[in-house]
Amino acid sequence: MSIRRMTLGSGYRYLMSSVARGDAAGRTGSPLSSYYAEPGTPPGRFLGSGLAGLDTGRGIEIGSIVSEEHLWRMLGMLQDPATGQPLGRAPGAERRAYLDALNRPRKAPKTVAGFDLTFSAPKSVSVAWGLADEATRQRIFAAHVAATEFVIDYAERTVFATRTGRGGVVSEDVRGVVAAAFDHWDSRSGDPQLHTHIVVLNRAQAVSDGGWRTLDSKALFRAAVGLSELYNGALADLVTADLGYGWEPEKRRHSPVEKWEVAGVSEALRAEFSQRTTEIDAAKDALVTDFVAGHGRQPAAREVLQMRQRATLETRPDKELRPLGQLIAGWRGRAESFIGDEPAAWVAGLAGRNDLPLLRAGDLAEEMLEEAARVSLEVVSGKRSTFTRANVFAEVSRQIQGVRFASPRDRTVVAERITAHGLDRAVALTPPEVGNVPDELRRPDGTSRFRPRDSELYTTPVLLEAEERLLVAGRAVDAPAVDEVSAAAICATDLPSRGHPLSTEQASAVCRVASSGRALDVLVGPAGAGKSTAMAGVCAVWESRFGPGSVVGLAPSAAAADVLAEAVGVPTENTAKWLTEAARQPARLAELEALKVSLDRASPSLRTRALARRARQLSAEVDRWGLRSRQLVIVDEASMVGTHELNSLTAYARSAGAKVLLVGDWAQLSPVAAGGAFRLVATDRSDPPALHDVRRFRHEWERDASLKLRTGAKGAAGEYARRGRVRGGDRETMLDELFANWTDDVAAGRRSLMVAADTATVADLNRRARAQRVAEGVVKDEGVTLADGTVVGVGDVVVTRQNQRDLGSSSTWVKNGDQWVVEATAGDGALTVRRERGGGVAALPAEYVSAHVELGYATTAHRAQGRTVDTTHAFVTSTTMREPLYVMATRGRESNILYVDTMYDPDAGTSHQDPDVLDPVVVLDRVLEHSGADLSATEVHAKEAAATSSPSRLAAEGAAVMAVYRARRDPQIHEVRSPDREL
Repeated sequence: MSIRRMTLGSGYRYLMSSVARGDAAGRTGSPLSSYYAEPGTPPGRFLGSGLAGLDTGRGIEIGSIVSEEHLWRMLGMLQDPATGQPLGRAPGAERRAYLDALNRPRKAPKTVAGFDLTFSAPKSVSVAWGLADEATRQRIFAAHVAATEFVIDYAERTVFATRTGRGGVVSEDVRGVVAAAFDHWDSRSGDPQLHTHIVVLNRAQAVSDGGWRTLDSKALFRAAVGLSELYNGALADLVTADLGYGWEPEKRRHSPVEKWEVAGVSEALRAEFSQRTTEIDAAKDALVTDFVAGHGRQPAAREVLQMRQRATLETRPDKELRPLGQLIAGWRGRAESFIGDEPAAWVAGLAGRNDLPLLRAGDLAEEMLEEAARVSLEVVSGKRSTFTRANVFAEVSRQIQGVRFASPRDRTVVAERITAHGLDRAVALTPPEVGNVPDELRRPDGTSRFRPRDSELYTTPVLLEAEERLLVAGRAVDAPAVDEVSAAAICATDLPSRGHPLSTEQASAVCRVASSGRALDVLVGPAGAGKSTAMAGVCAVWESRFGPGSVVGLAPSAAAADVLAEAVGVPTENTAKWLTEAARQPARLAELEALKVSLDRASPSLRTRALARRARQLSAEVDRWGLRSRQLVIVDEASMVGTHELNSLTAYARSAGAKVLLVGDWAQLSPVAAGGAFRLVATDRSDPPALHDVRRFRHEWERDASLKLRTGAKGAAGEYARRGRVRGGDRETMLDELFANWTDDVAAGRRSLMVAADTATVADLNRRARAQRVAEGVVKDEGVTLADGTVVGVGDVVVTRQNQRDLGSSSTWVKNGDQWVVEATAGDGALTVRRERGGGVAALPAEYVSAHVELGYATTAHRAQGRTVDTTHAFVTSTTMREPLYVMATRGRESNILYVDTMYDPDAGTSHQDPDVLDPVVVLDRVLEHSGADLSATEVHAKEAAATSSPSRLAAEGAAVMAVYRARRDPQIHEVRSPDREL
């Protein structure tokens, strides 16, 4: 399920434009049979319990047809679709035009009229539906409709709400939503994609007084993932109950979350019906062939770009509506090479494959629910330091996707029970309400309306304890240290690894770290502030006092560890590997002690020699993976190391009498695991060692501007726009321009990065790069096909995505994030690759290539953090968070250009019109407002306590309580509870 905001006056046209224009009222039969031969889709149908409050209380019948006038009144005027009467306050009264950071006039923000909740069936279900006979198609469609309506009904009871009172302090239940459902058959590119747009009006009646108010959008977006998982599970249950379909889990390439598809629908067949990018590339290749034939040469890079833009336009599906029957005929023709010429028989063969029982809610023992709760909480808390009930419910829903239930209701009952068990194991960070809460401000279940449903934040006891131990270590001053005079003397000389001394700021930070005696120390610095040079200074100072080998380097990835090793000149390792090996130390020591006993009693023999070799090997491993007194452990990119890892590492260091130094920037990316510990330790001190002077950029203005990006300061985006660093347009145009400019930089000999926050965009950019290099003859077109369908040939740049120490030589073993150039391909799918920088060759077997190799022309923000290049070209959408934007905008010394998607759509496949166009600076401003940093549970606990007891909140709650008491004395009193706006 995806969510789109629908602004006032938009959306209704595209929904109505796809509706068949015949006499809908006179049709009989199902939507599928009625529209089999007629162009278009069925008219919308009304949905939602809130319909009962319309038409001055007479209500609108659920399932009745939505006319164009109805939809215009809803989305164009926020009116009662039956009477045209305003529902609540007239829209737009409080919206005003304004001047942006560039002093340009801007239109007032558009009022949100509704939310398009698009429920899209898994591709395997859509394929089976599109190829089935009429009766089976009806049954799959009925299951899809039932699943969507079940989810909306569930959301009406548990998610949808409004806000009243001063500042929206009171969360009100609503009497249901007013919605219209529009069923569609295909994706924007014409592939089978059964989906339903459920347009929820941004007006609902509060249970308390019947007043029409806006929906609480935060509650809706908070629950979106759980609702999506619930739809998938409900659809699977209904299809299995009716047709007996089986389901199989599939791993995703870039996510640990499995997806479930109908058993028997192959990946190749599903890929055939996801062809938009392939169509563009094929059309572009044809244009290139024609160009070569006509000009006698390969096209230049800019000419290839123009051809791709032309191919994009020429392959874009036309707006003409086609009958369902015509669509089905085309789909069957495309599927013939995969399943033969009897598609209906093939679909019939999918039935009866389920071998799982259809469970009722009471069939599962409490012990099973408890175990599911434990696993779900472990997964959630492993990914984030704090979480809500909605997070746990979503994960529980994922954990039970493979279980088949007799009905969607049984599924939700079980999911809610498991969620409750999970929260019983958690620790609430949001304090309980203080003071007396009148019954009128409580829900039927007794909870306070001062708290939106599922808004409370939780963590686990284990994480809180880990954070407390880190704080204690950060305050302890019993660790080894170097006296300030000696440290200052070393800082004043040229560094061995740099050939120049430290700056005054760097020297001051190094001296503070070396002489502090803190067991857990920090060094904070923004991007480009010279942290690597400072770490080299720390290493030089420490080794001058405690000797060679007294510094250990760690980083969150093997590639980052290589960068650290180059910076400080000491052996380094990735943190996870070091901790894994450190945990084996007790076993090594025990074995070594037993060997010593055996060797003391042994006489010379071959067996004794073998024992001695093993003892020497173990001794070396103990030295390598252990710590000793007075050592210093430097952890680079510490913001990307999880809390539990830092806790374990610090515990090892404390027990050995060593010191840990965390180096990084809490304003950059967080770890994929529960994080926030680096920021917690750094901000526990009033004045931690820090670097402030940004040294990376060649342009003075960019030094200050980057610091504004770092903190999300207002006007930061405008500064980049004024300097010509911002481009804006639709996705395809921006990716084309980004790619063309990157190509120019590379051709000019610059080290340049193409970077995006998401893997899908990185894959798009990689395809563009490879296609051009093939056209130029630099890369061979044929080669090895990867798991995602990408072909890799000789000359291609690839990246390895998993550490594999038994591949390559001892000095060039294969690491996650390493970039290579393909030197040879093998018929079985294996590759021979050469490291792009530094040399070294590795033979990658087919199994590794298929699972862990990707094209490497573009990179994600996470892989880019820590890198420095000449220029960066970064793709940004409205979903990008501040931290990835900051990382992407600070890699290049000479320039960093931001290419902003000003027409972002969360689900392009089910979009039927271009979204509203936004100004790129507006998009960037919104990005900077949203931090994705993982805060520690300790910090969140403090923030929640402060928010709960803030004077403004207490005053608003007090006003709401007083209003209740006044209403008790005089029931005729009617008060406006809140402004009618989206919250």
